[in-house]
Formats: sequence, C-alpha cells, structure tokens
Amino acid sequence: MGTLELDHLIVAGPDLAGLVAAFEAQTGARAAPGGRHAGQGTHNALIGLGEGRYLELLAPDPGQAGGDFRAGIAHLTAPALHTWCARAGSAEEVAARVVAAGLAPRRLPMSRRRPDGVTLHWELVFADGHAFGGLVPFFIDWRGSPHPSAQLAPQLAWEGLTLAHPDARGLGRLLAAFGGPPPGVRVEPGDAPALTATWRGATAKTSSTGRGGPC
Repeated sequence: MGTLELDHLIVAGPDLAGLVAAFEAQTGARAAPGGRHAGQGTHNALIGLGEGRYLELLAPDPGQAGGDFRAGIAHLTAPALHTWCARAGSAEEVAARVVAAGLAPRRLPMSRRRPDGVTLHWELVFADGHAFGGLVPFFIDWRGSPHPSAQLAPQLAWEGLTLAHPDARGLGRLLAAFGGPPPGVRVEPGDAPALTATWRGATAKTSSTGRGGPC
C-alpha cells in the first residue's frame, strides 16, 4: 500500500439545503447535487477541490429512516467538519494495514446513482478500535468508478487540514502506520479533539472546524 492521499473531506449538518446555503454564504461555492446513500440514511452535495479531491456536504435524508451514517451525524445541530477520507490502495491492502496496526477493519461496499444516471461503485474501509474518532480517516477504493472530482468544477482550493488532539503523538503514530499523514495534513497537540480545514475561494480564505465525530 502506498502513502495516504486525501480523497475528500466531509462537512455535515442537520439539513442538506441549509448546509448548502450556509456553505455558499461562507465561501461563495455552490455545491452540486450528489445522491442518496441507500440504507445509510444520508444524502449529499459536492464541491470540487481540484483533480482527485472534493468536499462532501452530508446530512440526514428525510426519505430514509435509520442508517449508520445518519446515526454518526445525528448529534450535529449546525454545520461542522466531521471527518476525512483517504486513498491508500485497494480495499484489501488497506484492510491488511489496519490489521497490522492492531485494529479491526470494517469493509462496506457502496454505490450511488448520480443525477445523470451513472451509478458509482466503491468500497469503504474503516479502522475500528482506536480512540481518535473522525480525526483518523476512513479509506476509499473507487473500484474503477470515475472519481467524483472529474464531474465537478474546482470552486475552492484546499489549503490544509489540521488535526489537534491531546494525544497528538499517538494519533501521528497511527496515521504513520497507514502511510501518512498525507501532504497538507498536520497533527498537533490540542486540549480537545478538533479538525480544521482551510479553503481559498475566489475572493477570501475561510475555514471549517469540527470535533471529529464517529465514522
């Protein structure tokens, strides 16, 4: 497995329309419709960050009940940076690296139908058994599907992600075991867990923050 690469970041909130409007007001970027995560209780909208990267705005889907993704963001009452996703080789390679780090891999094949009718298929790998929550990424293997960034105009430039935690050394060691942190991602000590991503739009530099909920 190679080094980590940032795939996407997730800003989550209680309502997708409100999340899209709030992020546009903050950054000037208008998210494109994404799709529904069937069985997970969420839907999304996407903003391009350039080739191979995007920002996902995630919220509960009123048309679905239950689901692990929905439960993971149920505590949010306002938009927050929730977690991040990385590429690190195939799902099989990532799962093996998770086991080697002393954690339990949880694999989740998924699909979603784009507004243009194209169905994307991918597999997620989660590393269960650590105490760092959403500060540790989950991993994605696109399984040959086109990357969403190919359909998105780059409206924002991602300038960096800071991961703060009281046990910054432990977090850094775990990320190193997975092949990272990737360029642009920095680990630092903090009084409480926190993620901060910085973006630059057409006219201003802004940031999104969060506590790093479960993923």
